[in-house]
Amino acid sequence: MITQNQIHSITDLRFKTKKILEKAKKEPIFLFHRHTPKGVLLSFESYQEILSQLEDYFDSIKAESYEKEEKSKVKWIPFSEIKKMIND
Repeated sequence: MITQNQIHSITDLRFKTKKILEKAKKEPIFLFHRHTPKGVLLSFESYQEILSQLEDYFDSIKAESYEKEEKSKVKWIPFSEIKKMIND
């Protein structure tokens, strides 16, 4: 839920940059221009966490599709060949 404390204008960002960046370390900051939402300011750590979760989500979708795949139609490589490739 967005609170009033999280909403700032582009002008606020221009004149109170350091203060707003400090606030963004704790929670997302929603940037507005003339009462219209224009962007969201996140800490770098929050951004990395979102990217990591998104990557995990897409990996899980990919894994589900592999689970549904007909295994008899997949060309399997024997472990002995993989071992040879690694050692070469």
